[in-house]
Amino acid sequence: MQFRNSTYFGLVALSIAAITFSACGFSSTSSLDAPPDRGSEEDTYYYKIDTEFKQVKLHSNGQCLIDEKRMRWDPTADVDERIYDYELSNDTLHLKNSGGESVLVRTSGTPGELDGTWRVARYYNGLGYEVPGESSGLTANRVITISGDSFKETSELASTFDFTRTFGMQLSMTAVFDAQDGQYNGPGAASIAYFSEPVSNDPMMYEYTIVNRTNTSIEILRNGRTFLLEVVNPKLGYHERSVTYKLTSNGRTCTSVYETFSITEKSCSLNYREPVAFSNSNGVVFSAETYNGFNSDFEKCFKKMFGLGEFD
Repeated sequence: MQFRNSTYFGLVALSIAAITFSACGFSSTSSLDAPPDRGSEEDTYYYKIDTEFKQVKLHSNGQCLIDEKRMRWDPTADVDERIYDYELSNDTLHLKNSGGESVLVRTSGTPGELDGTWRVARYYNGLGYEVPGESSGLTANRVITISGDSFKETSELASTFDFTRTFGMQLSMTAVFDAQDGQYNGPGAASIAYFSEPVSNDPMMYEYTIVNRTNTSIEILRNGRTFLLEVVNPKLGYHERSVTYKLTSNGRTCTSVYETFSITEKSCSLNYREPVAFSNSNGVVFSAETYNGFNSDFEKCFKKMFGLGEFD
């Protein structure tokens, strides 16, 4: 799904980029296989159709305000931001924004009416060229359900998406190889980079042997030692993403978790009692990220795996 013309989602994108490439300093208290429950994204944000202006707008059930590092929930605040312009032509629905156009076809409902279920059939980028998918093959079965002024989207991760060929896995393999060569540059990272494809498929500057490979794991042999790198339980939502990364070698497993999520009333009430990075604008907190990579249990485990230091 595209959110190019939304201030809220623009801030989220900037915040995600910041933690992906500058993760140092953000840590978590433990290494978990799944992120903690902070409530559903639907608790805060939802979409409504404005049939008069033919627009889909983002709204909220409140906002998390921050003042002098203290957070409080305002249940009366609303976003009211345009996400799409739309055009309906019998059984075809066109959703448009600055990032491109999605063409949807009806799967249920009455011809000529908005109500019903829609499936994305084609996508055109901002230059008008048809592209294979909105997320380079990452998502599948994107469905939109419309009822009255309610507009809801669901999506699944494509079962064919290869996480071992993502930029995140490339960074992780490079971190392992550097550490094995005595050049420690950090432990690698479970991060949003596991949802993006790299320029090349593998770090070709290193010599190694692939023992086994699936869409979510790669086992490699290098200098007489075997390493298993896994992406576990990846989740992709419209307002949130999370991924768990596991590195196993010589009987030791190190686990790292990355999560980005929309702020709900529940998470706002936590007042960031755990180290996080968050995006905000004009005193409103929209989203947050947690990552237990650097300066954390994961880094300690990683160093022990390569004999780079002793920790309590």
